[in-house]
Amino acid sequence: MKNVMLLFRTIACLGGCLLLLASLPAMSWAQSGKITGTVTDALSGETLIGVNVVIEGTTQGTSTNIDGEYVIIGVRPGTYTLVASYIGFQTQRIEGVRVQIDLTTEVDISMSEEVVEGEEIVVTATRPLVQKDLTATTSVVSGDEIRALPVENFDDVVNLQAGVVNGHFRGGRTGEVAYLVDGLPITDVFDGGRGVSIENSSVEELQVVTGAFNAEYGQALSGIVNVVTRDGTNEFSGSFSGFLGDYASTNSDLFPETGTGNLRATAIQNAELNLGGPILKDKLFFFTSGRYFQNEGSVYGRDVFRYDDLGFNSNGELVLLNPSGSGDSSIVALNPYEKISGQAKLTWRAMRNVRVAANIIASRETFNSYDGEFHHSLFYFPSAQLDKERNARSAYLKWTHTLSNRTFYEAGITNTYNEFNEQLFDDPEDPRYRDNDLFGFQETQFFSGFRIGGTDNKRFSRSTNTLLFKADLSSQIDKINLLKTGFELRAHTLKFQDDFVFVSEGVNATQRGVGSNARYTREPVEFSAYVQDKIELGGLIINAGLRFDFFDSRGKVMRDPTDPNTVFLENRQDFAGELTSDDVDEFGIPDPSYFTPDALFEDAEAKYALSPRLGVAFPITESGVIHFAYGQFFQIPNFENLYQNPYFLLGSGGSGLLGLIGNANLDPEHTINGEIGLKQALSSSSAIELTAYYRDIRNLTGTATDPTPVAGTSARYGILKNSDFGFVRGVVFRFDQRIGTSLFASADYTYQVAKANASDPNQVYNAAAADQQLETQILSTNWDQRHTANVSLSYRAAQNWGFGIIASFGSGEPYTPSQTTQQTGIILPTRIPLNSERKPSTFNVNVDFFKNLNLFGGNALQLFGKIDNLLDSDNEFGVFTDTGRASYSLQERLDASNFRGDPSVLDRWYSRPFLFGQPRRVVFGARYSF
Repeated sequence: MKNVMLLFRTIACLGGCLLLLASLPAMSWAQSGKITGTVTDALSGETLIGVNVVIEGTTQGTSTNIDGEYVIIGVRPGTYTLVASYIGFQTQRIEGVRVQIDLTTEVDISMSEEVVEGEEIVVTATRPLVQKDLTATTSVVSGDEIRALPVENFDDVVNLQAGVVNGHFRGGRTGEVAYLVDGLPITDVFDGGRGVSIENSSVEELQVVTGAFNAEYGQALSGIVNVVTRDGTNEFSGSFSGFLGDYASTNSDLFPETGTGNLRATAIQNAELNLGGPILKDKLFFFTSGRYFQNEGSVYGRDVFRYDDLGFNSNGELVLLNPSGSGDSSIVALNPYEKISGQAKLTWRAMRNVRVAANIIASRETFNSYDGEFHHSLFYFPSAQLDKERNARSAYLKWTHTLSNRTFYEAGITNTYNEFNEQLFDDPEDPRYRDNDLFGFQETQFFSGFRIGGTDNKRFSRSTNTLLFKADLSSQIDKINLLKTGFELRAHTLKFQDDFVFVSEGVNATQRGVGSNARYTREPVEFSAYVQDKIELGGLIINAGLRFDFFDSRGKVMRDPTDPNTVFLENRQDFAGELTSDDVDEFGIPDPSYFTPDALFEDAEAKYALSPRLGVAFPITESGVIHFAYGQFFQIPNFENLYQNPYFLLGSGGSGLLGLIGNANLDPEHTINGEIGLKQALSSSSAIELTAYYRDIRNLTGTATDPTPVAGTSARYGILKNSDFGFVRGVVFRFDQRIGTSLFASADYTYQVAKANASDPNQVYNAAAADQQLETQILSTNWDQRHTANVSLSYRAAQNWGFGIIASFGSGEPYTPSQTTQQTGIILPTRIPLNSERKPSTFNVNVDFFKNLNLFGGNALQLFGKIDNLLDSDNEFGVFTDTGRASYSLQERLDASNFRGDPSVLDRWYSRPFLFGQPRRVVFGARYSF
């Protein structure tokens, strides 16, 4: 309630500011484009005044001015038919006019005098290969294009864009990208990841900005992913599709149960439905979609051991009670995944100049992880995997009011919710939970590193609930200037719970309870505002803007980080007072305020930042454009870093490295981005693009090289600070080629250098905790892939069949080599040669193919197939650090000398599918459209 009151008090205070900003009109949630052009007499070439130009099927339109020019702003992304009518002239219908987010579509119209009354001419617009008003590297992909590619999710399209490497945009860390749906942020502010799942069938347009984006975008350092969802229309339409399939790998040793002899048609299942149309013709429309997807996964284990196979004997010794295991040896999937998602959208044209939209998107995902050595250790004990669940939703109500042909505003409110849970059993008091010491037991002589009993007693839950109010205004004030302004207010509620089930098994009795590593509720707030001007002066395009961001973490920080009374909990308790029954929950866990007494802690400071942005594009030839862009970008550190270790629990005692805490006083992270590029059409069907870019990265979250000392002791501990920095340099080359109307090919190549002092916030601290001395120079980041190339080819024959191919190449990413003296027989260096070696390169080919069958009544049936990793390449994304390969380790030879069990068990320990990409996957399906 306090956050809601703060929200509306702030809105009231900003009301006057918004009226003032209205004199500098702004854009509508970055979700609209503009159509402009000149209408002339085909015979004389003179401009025509007063020609009516409207977008068919909408209420949007205008008339040409004294110079024969027209402008239609606030057009939603999509493909339209433009109709030009004028007394005495033939009506012109221009079909296939494509409108894209933030961009200007130029359509010049030449009209001929009418010979026969009612005569009209139909023209098909041609999409230009060079978009002349782009001032930053931007990829725009329509929903139809996404659905025609051999991709399952739009995330796959994002990862195919030049400069994107495994979720890292232009060398940045993950969590530095803003995800938006219909102009509204859906980013999970806890870790910077995407929240709700959006399906391809719901996408009208996808925009990926990897360059220096405009001031209207914020809370991102590396890139923007903007999704526009589909609307209903006056025509009922829909489709139902489904596919089945399985993995078909030739490497049965690495991926057992996925060979061609073990194919199961239902291992992968997908069903999807979408429907749209009118509720009240010309007034109220709907669009809805739903999807179910299930995948057993590509990695399988064997059910050999169960929870009770490990225990204590009569002497209190931990032993394997059942050496052969009590499982049934059945095959069990280690990385299954299931998802249910859906969308429902209503669009109401309340009046000719008013549009109201309401939309809700929701998804639920359940899965088990298999992404590291820990999960690999459960190969013979799959029932010990934690069940994970991710729930997300995003809902908004948006009002659009067109004040004139040149001015409109939008206002709306949205709520997003993201939740993640993981635990072994639903009930924390489940009697199947075992002693906390059992799960860490490993019998290396007979079972190598595999776990063989006990339970993982971790119980983790977190949620992020965001309430957002946003208002924007946009106006084409004259022929040259499109001015934009707007503000946004966000109030978050974060809930975090990292607990564990405590079980202590003795000879005569067992003790049980629930403990907590961390629990908190935080309610940070954000405010931002921007002013942006798009200047179109002939062929010269200038995007200039300024953004303001404000943030209050509303967290706690230490008054004196060196005070032992603050650092050590046993001293701190004297300031907190004695605990009472009112200070603990039903599990006896104290209230968080018990750990942060006012005498020792204080409120964090509010932060703000100003971000200037500039982008310029100008023609050098009739079909060539040069652009450059510069901007300063700020982002609030991911909230998980602000509130890490919220109890400020550090090790007891007065020596050594005690632990790591978060910092609610972190400053905004800062990046300066710049780029310069050339786009040139070589012919009417081919074009090239060359872009050079740089990023100067400062104030990233990290752990300072020197840990914080505790006064009067030899103890030290780590605090997250704005201590990390780096730089990125890169060049992108792209080539597009159209061959007739059926074949389209594109290729891009990126050379990039990404270096920093650390690849993640905890790296420096973790090295210090392991008594390892890191190199003190800027080195390659973990994702520093120097060479990246993508080639795509799509063909659609007139006979209603076609195919698509996507091939991707990536040079090896860095890794830090490690060898033991036993392996090499030499004395090891004292310094870690951090990221000094490279993993093998990767190559992947995906294909799809289809055949369309025309049915009665204009309906259609499409039969299709998709093959991911066509060549079944064993791409090594991870490696053993002693060999630089994922297929073998020198350590296995040493282990074999002491191993007494089945040799196949030791071989399985060093056969690690998580180091490789997924094997070949084949699906076949059908889609019925009406």
